[in-house]
Amino acid sequence: MKKIGLALLAVVLTAMSGTSCGQFENQLYGRANVSVNYTDLGASNPLAKDWQLNSNASRLGFRGSYQISETLEAIYQLEIEINFNDHISSTARGKDRIENRNTYIGLQGSFGRIIAGKYDSIAKTVGREVDRFNDQVLGDIKSFMEGEDRVSDLVLYTTPSWKGFSVSAGIITDDDSSAVDDGGGLAEGSTISLDYSNDFVRASIVNNDDIDKQDLTRVMSNFYIGATEIGFIWQQAERIDIAADEESWFISAEHRINDNWRIKGQFGITEYSLLDNKDKQLAVGIDRIISNDVFVFFNYVQNDRDETVSSHTDFSTAIGIQVSF
Repeated sequence: MKKIGLALLAVVLTAMSGTSCGQFENQLYGRANVSVNYTDLGASNPLAKDWQLNSNASRLGFRGSYQISETLEAIYQLEIEINFNDHISSTARGKDRIENRNTYIGLQGSFGRIIAGKYDSIAKTVGREVDRFNDQVLGDIKSFMEGEDRVSDLVLYTTPSWKGFSVSAGIITDDDSSAVDDGGGLAEGSTISLDYSNDFVRASIVNNDDIDKQDLTRVMSNFYIGATEIGFIWQQAERIDIAADEESWFISAEHRINDNWRIKGQFGITEYSLLDNKDKQLAVGIDRIISNDVFVFFNYVQNDRDETVSSHTDFSTAIGIQVSF
């Protein structure tokens, strides 16, 4: 990955030095998402029945582009996660105060877009389209479903859109320790998706090969019906290192009542072949919209863990605020 990244950087710098008509465009952006949660973890855990302040993937970033020619530009992004809360809350455990998020350099033009760096996997990107409680304690679909990976050492190419269709394909180089070593080729893992979107629907089918020790297929659709969105995911994942697989399905919806209020909910199940275990998630919430960039949210999330030896329920209630800029 280091060689690929340096090579891409060299191409960008060479192109930039060869033109005098280039122009930089830069943007500072961020999001603060903080909530107070009452969390009850049914399994044995030091945080059972606890009030917490959680920083839900709050972030700060800097992104921009450099116009190399009329049809080609260099692009980059530097993004970090900032944990406002202490080290023992649900969102901060095991994390540093500041951590690297989606950070890359690349090129885009009439040929499409290619980036190299650390970035959300395609499956995670399309999942965010229908995950109404993304980044929330227990509410994020990663709490019961595989595929929500942020991948290091990623080279990702996306084609231009044609009649609403596009293709994305990526490889993870052999620097990535999460892949299962198959002998030291260029690509230890790979991912590809076919995507379609118009004014009424967005749909994707994604296939991962050896990402986070999983082979995975995810099908996603999100329908836009006036002020209502309805989303769906079906997924099958198979572990590479052990004999285990899982199947998931998930449905979600949100409705904009008026300019000030939005309601939302989601429900999903994952069934595991190993020991016939099962996870279920139910989440409901309401948002008080203050402006395009600020809203206050209330939610309740319940995750049921049905295991062969024992079963338990985790739940969280939250009130919080999200501010974006």
